[in-house]
Amino acid sequence: MSTGYTAAIADGISFEQFVMRCARGMGALVMMREYPMDAPIPERFEPSDYHVRKLEEANAALAKLRAMSFDEANAAAREAFAAEVKSNDEAIAQIRALRAKYEAMLAQVRAWTPPTLDHENFKRFMTEQLTESIWFDCNEDYYQEHQPKPKTGEQWLDDQIAAAMCDVGYHTRKHAQEVERTESCNNWLHSLRASLAN
Repeated sequence: MSTGYTAAIADGISFEQFVMRCARGMGALVMMREYPMDAPIPERFEPSDYHVRKLEEANAALAKLRAMSFDEANAAAREAFAAEVKSNDEAIAQIRALRAKYEAMLAQVRAWTPPTLDHENFKRFMTEQLTESIWFDCNEDYYQEHQPKPKTGEQWLDDQIAAAMCDVGYHTRKHAQEVERTESCNNWLHSLRASLAN
């Protein structure tokens, strides 16, 4: 049985074409895995600009934070606290609504009379599924224990600057890794092409 790599041999592809088709299965060309088999392999790959864009965003956010006035930081801290309280309250409300649905279903299961003795285990199974789901999905302890706490503008600003600096470092490292990985792929591809030219 032919594979995606060997099917074109029946049509008379060359050794070089076969090699380049098979190269798509190697790590160096993994970025082409979603492309059709007959899509041309470029001479060179370019690194993704994702981390460059994210780095620009992080640097812009950092500059904006560093330029914030005391009043702006205080207002932002109040807004952030209000948003955290709202998010926490919504999470608790969702947990409680889900618990009510699970408990209503559990009450129906418990009230249900199995039609035969063979259905007793089935009833136990349904009960276990619901009680385990209540235990896993409906625990609001985390949200109760981690109630948002208001911060001063200075505290909020320090936290935001630290987070932005982490983003800058992260995207700087990731972009460097992307450039290195892309260059490694390009070197692998160049060596493969050079071997076919001999």
